[in-house]
Amino acid sequence: MEEFGFSLRLAREKRGLTQKQVMAMTGINNKTLSGYENGVSEPDIQTLLTLLKLYGMSPSRFFGQETFREELSQQEEQLLSLYRELSEQEREEWLAALQAVLHHRGK
Repeated sequence: MEEFGFSLRLAREKRGLTQKQVMAMTGINNKTLSGYENGVSEPDIQTLLTLLKLYGMSPSRFFGQETFREELSQQEEQLLSLYRELSEQEREEWLAALQAVLHHRGK
């Protein structure tokens, strides 16, 4: 269930939505949505379809994401999560800085 919850959170974050925004748009309460994303419980099919529609994601694409998580290390997951918390301008600045480091190393 943790994989499923991680995929739900990832889909929400990709749309740039907070849990509060999703709750306001869907009527799903805070504890329930948090439970879904933390792998404590799973939504029924109708609720899942509502969330996927809100996130702009098809069920086949969503369920295909679970294999993506297995490929990320814990450190990569942490970096991805932190990256998503940045503004667009901050993301561009950090990417430029990383590219400069790699260029300096001769890669």
